[in-house]
Amino acid sequence: MRATALLFTLLLCGSSPAAPVAQDYLCIQGHEQSVTTKLQTYIRQGVTDFFKDRRIAINPTTLQINLSSGTQTGADTAPYVAFTGGVAAGSSTLPGSSIAGTVAAQDGTKFNVLLSSGSDTQDSAQYRIVSTQRRFDREGNAIGEHCSLKLFDSGDSGATESLLIVNATSGHALGRIRLPARISLY
Repeated sequence: MRATALLFTLLLCGSSPAAPVAQDYLCIQGHEQSVTTKLQTYIRQGVTDFFKDRRIAINPTTLQINLSSGTQTGADTAPYVAFTGGVAAGSSTLPGSSIAGTVAAQDGTKFNVLLSSGSDTQDSAQYRIVSTQRRFDREGNAIGEHCSLKLFDSGDSGATESLLIVNATSGHALGRIRLPARISLY
């Protein structure tokens, strides 16, 4: 009887796939704004560099980056954070994309920064939540814990790995900026 109980306990402990998922999910809790700010800072620098490389002078005071984020969990996927633009794109841009930012050139030409690589449906950047630690102490508390986000494609047709810079008036695409492959939170 005692061996059966021990075997049953070992089976329960060994077949608990929810533990890593919960750990990954929990590592981002309370840090959503921090990670959103980090991605916005990356995009701001990327947009500045994009126009500098093309020798297009922008008005820095017009550069606005606005993202929203939501943590996604499900039975079929590992937890991830989806970032979308703060304003839905209108008819002057690609359908399905979302505006992550706007900027104007010195001559007044306006540009949209879209979460899209050019597809009709891409409108979010999806990052898998990755939690790691070196080991646990005697009480089961993580030692050397780290939390980061890793860019991935969840299979959702809305996922993108880049930003598209588009002339806001004509809809002409100027080029793309690759999103960061990894964002370290702590």
